[in-house]
Amino acid sequence: MEILIIIFLIFLNGIFSMSEMAVVSSKSFKLKTETKKGNSNAKAAMKLSENPNQFLSTVQIGITLIGILLGIYSGDRLTADLADYIKQAGIFPEHSHGIASFLIIAVVTYLSIVFGELVPKRLGLKFPEKISIFIAKPMYWLSLLASPFVWLLSISNEAVLKLFGIQTHEKEAITEDEIKSIIREGREGGIIEKKEHDVLRNAFELGDRKVNSLSTHHSKIVSVDIDDSYETVHGKISNSLFSAYPVTEGNNLNNIIGIIKVRDLFNQKPQDFHLKTILKKAVFVSENSFIYPLMENFQTNKSHIAIVIDEYGSTKGIVTLNDILDDLIGTVYTTSGEEEDIFQRDETSWLIDGKCSLHDFRKYFKVSIDEEIQKKFVSVSGLFFHHTDTIPKTGDRMVIGNLTLEIVDKDGNRIDKILVIKNEDE
Repeated sequence: MEILIIIFLIFLNGIFSMSEMAVVSSKSFKLKTETKKGNSNAKAAMKLSENPNQFLSTVQIGITLIGILLGIYSGDRLTADLADYIKQAGIFPEHSHGIASFLIIAVVTYLSIVFGELVPKRLGLKFPEKISIFIAKPMYWLSLLASPFVWLLSISNEAVLKLFGIQTHEKEAITEDEIKSIIREGREGGIIEKKEHDVLRNAFELGDRKVNSLSTHHSKIVSVDIDDSYETVHGKISNSLFSAYPVTEGNNLNNIIGIIKVRDLFNQKPQDFHLKTILKKAVFVSENSFIYPLMENFQTNKSHIAIVIDEYGSTKGIVTLNDILDDLIGTVYTTSGEEEDIFQRDETSWLIDGKCSLHDFRKYFKVSIDEEIQKKFVSVSGLFFHHTDTIPKTGDRMVIGNLTLEIVDKDGNRIDKILVIKNEDE
């Protein structure tokens, strides 16, 4: 009879252990989904999950009582019966009681650990939501029955924690790193597709990037002047094919007075052509602004292009919604005729534009660049200025990880082209 009681108690201990692990490991959004479908058990599981102190205290009371009962029923009577059997078998009869005690303790401990703890907890981790929903109502009613004891344990627990200065009512918000970790695990587990993972990862990185890391440099801006003729304007746009152009006054990029859209030019006739009639208000943004506020700016002003300026009001470049989308989902095809910033020559060498952003360079070649350098410089050219502390010259080299960078072309003091060679021995 005692053996059956011991087996039942170990089984009951396993139920408590499995329930504890399942409720603690359950994803709240999955339980909420089942609750919205009308699953009353899921609703009960949500209550247990939202009030863990009540539930965990009930489980602890149950496990403690089971431990006490196991000690009672595996005690003297069972030990005496086994000792008599050992004595009759003639196996060290003078030590039969000690041997019996050791064997019973060993067997009960083994069964309790394997079937009362390890296996149930593994099941709780493997199927948390299913088990939580299954055991929710019995555990909920059990926690209500045990509420007087739970109340006593809870206030004792709160008092001890307060004694050590630990706050118990603060709910920790999930961090960005935890979300990234969940996304990464989803990718590794095959739940999230590679492209989905890349877009989600880029969305987090995008929030930390400044406008100047995405903008087109002012030296590449194609602009039209407010006094340009019909032929001059059409000549400029036919060679570049952008969808919008900044309009200057006095051909001065630091004096941009508006934006024109190519589609508005189609309705203009040469004889009564004037840019003022189709001029749109320009959106200006600081080079040190972050990307997400810029996107809100685009929405507010119903624009997809902004002029990037520095603290002195000088034009530093242009940033468009397309630049943001390129960074978020990968480079999309464009008819602007721009050269690629990174051009692969063969398997181990690339030719890159000096104005290629450090972010794109780091991402493309998967190299590590010090955060302080990334804060000081926007383009790859800046690496040479940081490395040499002087004006770099053609032929200057530097090594980053397993890459050798060499300046192969300059335009005045500006670094135009950089050769990147992958070192095979690295």
